[in-house]
Amino acid sequence: MTGRSGNLGGFLMTILLLVIGGGLIYGNVFNREVGELIAKLLVMPLVGTALGAVLILSVVLRWVGGFGKQKNAFINFHSDDGSVGISTKAICDFIERIGKEFSAIKSIDSRLTSTKGGAVDILLSVKVMSGNKIPELSHVLQQRVRESVRESLGLEEIRNITIKVQEIVGEPAKPVPAE
Repeated sequence: MTGRSGNLGGFLMTILLLVIGGGLIYGNVFNREVGELIAKLLVMPLVGTALGAVLILSVVLRWVGGFGKQKNAFINFHSDDGSVGISTKAICDFIERIGKEFSAIKSIDSRLTSTKGGAVDILLSVKVMSGNKIPELSHVLQQRVRESVRESLGLEEIRNITIKVQEIVGEPAKPVPAE
């Protein structure tokens, strides 16, 4: 079982912090009988309330701050001389630089997923300048990304390159008047 923290220990610690923090605030603000039990450990009720608030705030900040973020994943492949691992962030940066070579692409964002067999799927979200032929642009971009990733990074197992056009930006081309 994995919680938002990514492991059972982190999940249990988060629950424990919430219970302790909530108990401290409840005992010192709402139910003084519980607060008196806790006061044996803490001399001043204000300290207990502040401590409870800090504990709950720390849990909330971990959730909001994305404590479920994963470490940078690597894609490993074998060469004749051994194994090579390239971070998915580095691969995405490389692919996005390729996309910027195209004047028809206003912006590009890439995402990688690796399959159990070691193959890689690439998802490209692009904003395209108005007036471009999207099917042709997509085909050329897919070929360019596939070739560059294979040649420069050594990743041979590229299964799919999916392009999602998020937006078509700019003014449409005005037709040239016939003379």
